[in-house]
Amino acid sequence: MLNRGVRFWLGLATGLLLGVGLGWFAASRIGRGGAAPFAARADAGPEVAPPHASGKPRRKARRDQPGDDVPAPVVPASGRAMTWRGPAIELPPRNIDLGAEDSSRPLEDSEIEGVIARSSDAVLGCIRDALAGADLEGDVNLDMLVTGDGVVSHVRVGAARWLFDHGLAACATAAARRMRFPATGAPTVVKAPYHID
Repeated sequence: MLNRGVRFWLGLATGLLLGVGLGWFAASRIGRGGAAPFAARADAGPEVAPPHASGKPRRKARRDQPGDDVPAPVVPASGRAMTWRGPAIELPPRNIDLGAEDSSRPLEDSEIEGVIARSSDAVLGCIRDALAGADLEGDVNLDMLVTGDGVVSHVRVGAARWLFDHGLAACATAAARRMRFPATGAPTVVKAPYHID
């Protein structure tokens, strides 16, 4: 039998040799791209998509786009309710001088339709953005007061509450104010309906 001192030193030497050998083996595997032999992978939960470069959340695509597997947001009944934003639109009082010749007139339907047809892309873009991927049907109504100079001075927007919650009012109002109508010398109330399907 070996005495206690010899056994101690043999055990220590064996432990050191085993430790150095296993350490070398583990280090050589990691250096070659292998995983550490005793390290278990930590479960960090589900993968999370990286944030958008601008820091703003991404808007979901509309369901009608090919290859889109993201379900459309559910619009509650309160989000489908029709509501209005903006001042009531009505013609200002008009003073008529019977002794002077007045050639001013309201806009004709053909003049209104021409401007609406040319200027609708911006309003339609506002509606698409405000849908935010939701499956929603209905109407968006723009009521505008056009001055005698052809400038839109007041805008009232009627639409589903969901669209207002997603920025429609400011966007559609700005788009409407960029419209330019013929100057006829008299103000006109213009109504522009848009249908979502």
